[in-house]
Amino acid sequence: MGVVLETRKLTKRFPGTIASNEIDFDVRSGEVHAIIGENGAGKSTICKMLTGLYQPDSGEIYFMGRKVVFRSTGDAMRAGINMVYQERNLISHLTGAQNIMLGSEPVRGRFFLDEKRLREMAKGIQDRLGLEIPLDVPVGTLSAGVQQSIEILRAFATEPRLLVLDEPTASLGEREIVPFLHFVEELRSRMEIAVIFISHKLDEVFQVADRISVFTEGVKVMTVNKPETTREACIAAMLKNGSPEPIVVRQTVENPATVLRAGTCVYDGRPHRLDIHVEEGEVVGFYGLVGAGRTECAQAIAGLRPMQRGEVEFCGEPVRKFTTHEMIARGLVMTPELRAHGMFQDDSLIDNIGVLFLRRFVNRLGLVDAKARDAFALDVLGRNNVRYASPRQRITSLSGGNIQKIIIGRSVALENIRLLILDEPTNGLDLGAKHEVYLKARHIAEEGGKAVIFISSEMDEVLSVCNRIYVFAFGHVVQEFKREEFSRRKLLEAAFRRGSYEQ
Repeated sequence: MGVVLETRKLTKRFPGTIASNEIDFDVRSGEVHAIIGENGAGKSTICKMLTGLYQPDSGEIYFMGRKVVFRSTGDAMRAGINMVYQERNLISHLTGAQNIMLGSEPVRGRFFLDEKRLREMAKGIQDRLGLEIPLDVPVGTLSAGVQQSIEILRAFATEPRLLVLDEPTASLGEREIVPFLHFVEELRSRMEIAVIFISHKLDEVFQVADRISVFTEGVKVMTVNKPETTREACIAAMLKNGSPEPIVVRQTVENPATVLRAGTCVYDGRPHRLDIHVEEGEVVGFYGLVGAGRTECAQAIAGLRPMQRGEVEFCGEPVRKFTTHEMIARGLVMTPELRAHGMFQDDSLIDNIGVLFLRRFVNRLGLVDAKARDAFALDVLGRNNVRYASPRQRITSLSGGNIQKIIIGRSVALENIRLLILDEPTNGLDLGAKHEVYLKARHIAEEGGKAVIFISSEMDEVLSVCNRIYVFAFGHVVQEFKREEFSRRKLLEAAFRRGSYEQ
């Protein structure tokens, strides 16, 4: 297979760090080349240089046999490189065909959009890729998996020779991941294009990749043919400190108090049968397919979603008023599924931590004791092992794993915390960062007097970190599993359960 793209000594520096350090890398026609590594390892940086978002400080890029310099993403797209990002960038009220051809719309005369020709062009791309998806309905009504496929169809409107997929399955449900990966495999064989596949999920990498490159701290430490390596070897190359600390699940409290109990609750206009209890010292998993109602249940209990009526007790007392202020005052905090909803993106690390504790640092005159606030924020950063250059840097300059450490760490710092609800806390994180979240969840639960609800679409997560698991389907809890009853098959059977719960 011929080399489509090659980088030589490619380097990118930012203040205080070298994000990509003399990277030699190549991608061949008709192959899927996976890039793996921890957050901050340099995976995204090199891809942003390949697509014109960043300009290299030194080094060279060769594409289709000639040296290239991309000053913009438009330059890269015109040359034949396109990237599909982790966050979908579709316009929800436009149809599939309109989104696919966005920016390349055919016109009649000088001013009029040729809708018929537009649909024909979109259908031609669809047929070439062998996808059956609706082209004439608003994409906002389609599933996450179909929307992701539309993103790829749109990328093919530019006739790419190299396609970069950045965490393409991060927002997909389990039922959508397998067909999507088959689609990627077909792209390689049918279109004979080169694909860069960035993922934190090794199962996916070992399914679709021909070669695997491992990045660590801006350096490419390994490139290997898939048959010549193992998952364990890739993990060892990724993790600077060797094998990770094992996760030990134990019940540390004798005769534990019940922190949360919930029966039938009415929200979203209908009753939901929950029958949940959460005890101190344990991590309880909420598992189910995307749309099963796990997040909605947690949001209603936490006061983030209107609750019309609820049979809920918290720390032995009935809850009558479901507001975020009331539940935080009782000691319940929920971190959001999307990290963007849990931070002020333009503010510093100090401001993002201090925002939950304004009352603690405001005197009777309404003035903030900045010295005490800053000392508290530094303590939170230190206790949660956050890697940062300055406490006054923008929070969005950190890796996803370090942002998640701040969001979780500041929540646990609340004085009266009894229950922490983590909603998809490892979404988009690398293996090392995920493992730190698992250990943090166990540590919080075992500190004494606390409990954790761990909401995840990844079965391996809840199986590895939880004492018990509740499986959701159609908005209800359909089954509870104690740890000695854990089984992948049984959890999936429960998640796909229909019958009376579908009503």
